[in-house]
Amino acid sequence: MNDKIFIDTNIFLYAFSDKDSRKQAIAKEIVLDKSTISVQVINETSNNLIKKLGLDENSIKHFIQSAYMRYQVVNFSRNIFVKASDIRIRYQYSYYDSLIIAAALESQCTLLYSEDMHNAQVIDDVLTIINPFLMDNRVK
Repeated sequence: MNDKIFIDTNIFLYAFSDKDSRKQAIAKEIVLDKSTISVQVINETSNNLIKKLGLDENSIKHFIQSAYMRYQVVNFSRNIFVKASDIRIRYQYSYYDSLIIAAALESQCTLLYSEDMHNAQVIDDVLTIINPFLMDNRVK
């Protein structure tokens, strides 16, 4: 079975940062594959690339343009906001994490790569959250 993958913001940040070479290598492998992201991921990544890594505006523009060329980018809709609310109630995730999960579900992804959520948790019997940096998890 070929899984459709959604990538959370933190994976992109590790791909850009050289502070942890092991995590950077894993993250780069993930972000180079054909995957799905949301406008939220582009927004959060751009903001953190400026604030935490000091990238300039030309680098941010390049990241944004590359993201739209490389990935399926999910825009928010009423369905995603409502689904995110249901996720917050049922699974107790934060507002922003619930939006990520809802966008992944809306785009029919089966895997969500994120360091910040509960590893191996299955959402709505469809989406499995994977922390790719844990030793027992393998990047596809």
